[in-house]
Amino acid sequence: MRLGAVLATAALLGAPWPAGADDARLIAASLPAPAPVPMAGSTTPIRYWPVVTARPNALVVPAVLADGHAQGDPMRTFDSRRPSDPSKPQTRRHVGVDLTAAEGDAVVAMEDGKIVAFYKFLVRAPEDGGEETWAILIAHKDMVALYGEVRANSLAAHHLKVGDTVSAGQPIGVVSGTAQLHTEVYAPGVTQNIKWPVGSPPPPQMRNPTQLLLDLAANGRRLTPDAPRLTVATAAP
Repeated sequence: MRLGAVLATAALLGAPWPAGADDARLIAASLPAPAPVPMAGSTTPIRYWPVVTARPNALVVPAVLADGHAQGDPMRTFDSRRPSDPSKPQTRRHVGVDLTAAEGDAVVAMEDGKIVAFYKFLVRAPEDGGEETWAILIAHKDMVALYGEVRANSLAAHHLKVGDTVSAGQPIGVVSGTAQLHTEVYAPGVTQNIKWPVGSPPPPQMRNPTQLLLDLAANGRRLTPDAPRLTVATAAP
């Protein structure tokens, strides 16, 4: 059977990525011991990779793994410093992980949940057009996830509003001109992103999303641009 047919069949049956398929990786990489911010976790059985993209290395989660191997852009990792320009005083920690995408890619809900907030998040530099990007916060079963740097019309484009419930894999947003999806995770009840200044202890509601994303890249379902509701896989690079 051709690989494409196998993928479509696996999607319809909810089966995992077939053993031996190209780029398959069914065991997630692990991170060093989580400190000082606890790792986010999830007990939800059906989960989706949050970006529908054809970009190469889309499933590479920026991180330093337990074996010392570094993958992805180090400035996109959790706890890298901001501003990213080293010539400027670095005053805050990057409390999310930036995932590879292309401008205009669809963003989908990782799990079932309820939209609890939607607000302006980051304004791009004037030389990049000054675009206002937004953040969507969704209360999932075990966590609140922030889907950041999306277009201002993300909810309206999908006929959604704050207070609506969404299902795992449902389109919720559109990637902005930053060409990445900024992901943060918090304890249940949070409705606003929280900053972590350099030199201060971590906020107690904050969670490190890196291990969750590694697990999701290895074993979650993935929608692809060519057939987003049929081609579902659990592949990682």
